[in-house]
Amino acid sequence: MRRVHQITGVVFLLVAAFLGHHAVGLRYYTPLGPGPGFFPVWLSLLLGLLAIGVLLRASFAPPMPLPEEFIAPRSGYARMTAVLVALFAVPFVMPALGFRLTMLGFYLALLSVLGRRHPVETVILSLLGSFGVYHAFVELLSQPLPVGSLGF
Repeated sequence: MRRVHQITGVVFLLVAAFLGHHAVGLRYYTPLGPGPGFFPVWLSLLLGLLAIGVLLRASFAPPMPLPEEFIAPRSGYARMTAVLVALFAVPFVMPALGFRLTMLGFYLALLSVLGRRHPVETVILSLLGSFGVYHAFVELLSQPLPVGSLGF
């Protein structure tokens, strides 16, 4: 397991370096305050430090045994696959259906797959998460969100 953690540390260190390299090209500070490069610079720096921590711990700390329940049951892998499929489907569906209908379907699917909630509660949370968030951003914060070809 040590080698896996070392590889993970190196990969995330490379990702942090890549993101940091591109973040430095953005304007760090503007007359109004932090610019578009402020958060990416600090987040890439934080990611790099955490990656170095993982790499050092994997290289120099004594190895830890795997917990007995390290391998998830088959249903756990099915839920993880459902989450990934839903996440990758959202950007492809949103231009056609818009934010509200896409997020409604996303929340319904994920809460049904992942949650142990009552169906009525799942529907209420999905409606709040899709239509409620849309209303908050568009009406209260005046920030546009995608509207699909159906007008939603």
